[in-house]
Amino acid sequence: MTEQQVWSAEGEQEMMRLYILFGILFRAAMVDLGEVRVVRLKLSYQAVFDWLFLEISRWAERQHHQLRRLLHQQGCVVVSYRRQGHVYVVHYRQRGYLREAIYSIEILRAECQELVGQWIAQYQRGEKTP
Repeated sequence: MTEQQVWSAEGEQEMMRLYILFGILFRAAMVDLGEVRVVRLKLSYQAVFDWLFLEISRWAERQHHQLRRLLHQQGCVVVSYRRQGHVYVVHYRQRGYLREAIYSIEILRAECQELVGQWIAQYQRGEKTP
């Protein structure tokens, strides 16, 4: 395997990890919005929660779909994904080969939290999120 092929495979693995992260994040934001709506508060912050969770979810979904397109252009297609105990198992086809990626749920949760922090930092700096 040439150096370029190794770098390409590593780049695709990183894109696959980000694809999974953004997919989890956009779904988790909507689940969290539903949870926040159930909690009774002294004052109504619903408009703020709706805006915040919807914006984060939309941003993550756009990133997720963009990564899926890039992966598809490089010959990678996700076949299946599922939570299995304390890990998240992803099967994907990469240039004809079926591959498996296993991610720790705890690490994915922490990385999703970092993505939320990045989104908030961009918003606070006044940058339009991509």
